[in-house]
Amino acid sequence: MTIYLMYFAESLGLEILAPQGVVGLLILVTGFIFSLMMLYVGYISIREMYSIESQNSRVQDLKKQQEKIAKLYPQS
Repeated sequence: MTIYLMYFAESLGLEILAPQGVVGLLILVTGFIFSLMMLYVGYISIREMYSIESQNSRVQDLKKQQEKIAKLYPQS
């Protein structure tokens, strides 16, 4: 079955999309660069999500929210 598919690809002229072809190599390099960029973005987002500054700002935002709620519903 796989041999038949290889001959079918050759008959359609798809051998330039193979990893040994120019277009195939370009696709592989582009995919590799894209994968590296996605890993870098994931690393940066995780690093900022758990940073101390982020946690401090979250605590400050929570305090501000509690103050606003306390102003809306004062305790008598």
